[in-house]
Amino acid sequence: MSSRRKTATVILVTLLIVASGCLGTGEEEKDPTHSNPVTGTATPIHTPPIKPQPAGPGDYELLMEEYPSLREVIGKAFNASLEFPDIHYPIEVFSSIARKRRLTRAELEILNLTLRADLCYFSKSEPPDTDYHVVSFSRERPLESIPYVECQNFTSTLPFVYYRGRGFQYYPVTASNWAYHYLKTGQDRKAEALLREMLPLMEVVNQSTGEAGIFNVYFEPPGTRGIHLPWASSFSQGMLAGLYAWLYNETGNETYLRAAHRLFNSFYLSPEHGGFVENTEYGIWFLEYPYRPDFLVLNGHIITMKGLWLYHRFTGDERALELFNAGVESVKQTLPDCDSGEWSLYSVKGPEAREDYHRLHIKLLVWLYVKTGDETFLEYAEKWNDYLEERGLKKENLEALLQQVRNAP
Repeated sequence: MSSRRKTATVILVTLLIVASGCLGTGEEEKDPTHSNPVTGTATPIHTPPIKPQPAGPGDYELLMEEYPSLREVIGKAFNASLEFPDIHYPIEVFSSIARKRRLTRAELEILNLTLRADLCYFSKSEPPDTDYHVVSFSRERPLESIPYVECQNFTSTLPFVYYRGRGFQYYPVTASNWAYHYLKTGQDRKAEALLREMLPLMEVVNQSTGEAGIFNVYFEPPGTRGIHLPWASSFSQGMLAGLYAWLYNETGNETYLRAAHRLFNSFYLSPEHGGFVENTEYGIWFLEYPYRPDFLVLNGHIITMKGLWLYHRFTGDERALELFNAGVESVKQTLPDCDSGEWSLYSVKGPEAREDYHRLHIKLLVWLYVKTGDETFLEYAEKWNDYLEERGLKKENLEALLQQVRNAP
């Protein structure tokens, strides 16, 4: 064993011995779930929870040796994982990556943030009873109903989502939902705080079309195992491109415009380099879950288009409009295969959508109708709205939705 590895082992064991059980969080440093457009609330498809891996010292030792700036927080995570095995998951993920290559600066930021969020939460509470749970480590959050977890030495404007067996995770999709809520409700200061905190978490990749920015995800959604990590969702890439452009429009800060440009450029990444745009029999499709290129999620595709529309609106980039229009055509082609005759389907030729997603589909089709003037989208919105009545459910107020979209930013 090398002297460096011996030193790391001694430090790890020492941290374990001297720990008093306090989880301090100081500066020491088959189908996935579907998130609600604002809170990220979701009901996963019922699959057996992943059994947390044993919390062995090898993964921690590796990270502590190679990345001494995180030594203290990793040591605390090791101690805490003995009681709360969920904390081991990010260590397992990032040590696996670290065995293949050096972790990037953004990955070290994400690992530190994730561990501190876990340590903060588990210093106060037992694991959530649900398979999915969203919390905020800041008083500033979109809704008062989102639980606030207060810790003296840790705060973050980002949402964190809990998945059983994986602990609390930073999730760019949910973060984009929160930022969009802030901007559309005129809470620019909150939007800027969140989007500014995300900037160090962006990977930047050089390619022929310019620098591409990627907000990667470092966990496997429930129902998946063994997928390639990390991965990027078209949902958050598209929305955040539009939201950073919007924030630039509000603040004049060129940093946000550069971020928007980089995120838009990610739409030209190849699949082997983290791309998420798929050529299908229906036309191009923006993949919410690129590790499942056959899983064409309707709402994720349209929400990605919403981000492209915002990006074009605030930058005037005609390439974004071209991608948006291509997405419009693919939606039109898939609508018959997203209709069971009684209900909308969550994905093309997939399962029926939950009621909240069926209603979201109606709202997104109304949005597409207003932005494109294409009657096809209004016809399907009306048809799917009638399905609600046929099941004895309250219909959406289409006139109110139309007015709302027309008056929205």
